[in-house]
Amino acid sequence: MQLSHVLGAGVLIAAIGYSLRSNADANNRLVIDPNSPATASSSAAILAPVSPTPPAPPVADGHYVLVVEGDRNAVSVTFARKKAARWGGVPKGFDSTWRVSIRDGGGKELANVPLDVRPFATDAQSVGKGPRVHGCVVIESKIGLLLNVPAFAEAASYEFFRTESDAVKVALGTMTGAAIRELAGGGR
Repeated sequence: MQLSHVLGAGVLIAAIGYSLRSNADANNRLVIDPNSPATASSSAAILAPVSPTPPAPPVADGHYVLVVEGDRNAVSVTFARKKAARWGGVPKGFDSTWRVSIRDGGGKELANVPLDVRPFATDAQSVGKGPRVHGCVVIESKIGLLLNVPAFAEAASYEFFRTESDAVKVALGTMTGAAIRELAGGGR
């Protein structure tokens, strides 16, 4: 092989590489399979479309502290306060069958946050009954709790539900994102 052939091949490879790099978009990138041998006839086989990168998830603008009230059958938000500090997330290791799903206008879930209802009597027999007192511990069927959730500008709904032992989801109430923002903005 002569030096002119080597230089010509190098220029050709550089030109093709530059052309591929400058014309590549999110749907057509050069992908090289390290398991297949690179030969002149396999150059078409190494070009494969790559799926586009999913959009970045929305970023919360601080968080809301919500007052959630109700009972086993229904809950609603009665007060909200917006905080500038970022949302701290779900406490590590905590999970619950009672949750709130925050969704955007298209129905996409932005966050799914568990509710801590352990201090309350949430069994069906306790609804409407007075509190149970065990020494200095009072267990009430009326739920009243504080809930921290991320504050998304895109939030269109806050859907409260619980999942029964047979995996059936029971809707407990829905609040619009506009209603939460109004409560947080001073509307009481």
